[in-house]
Amino acid sequence: MADIHTLKFTVSGITCDACLKLIKRRVNAIEGVMDINLDSEGVATLTARREIDIMEITKALDDTDYRVSA
Repeated sequence: MADIHTLKFTVSGITCDACLKLIKRRVNAIEGVMDINLDSEGVATLTARREIDIMEITKALDDTDYRVSA
């Protein structure tokens, strides 16, 4: 069975449900991501089939106004 990796981080700039949907869609598109739980405060927990670096998430949201921090 493959290892499951978890990453906790925060996203700033969330103002509405559409923001949440966009962020989830972008992060879920990263190879290996299985799920992301994200609340309206920007607290996120990601589960993946491989280790995901915070820079991958930052890159996925690079052309948006959202900012990612560990």
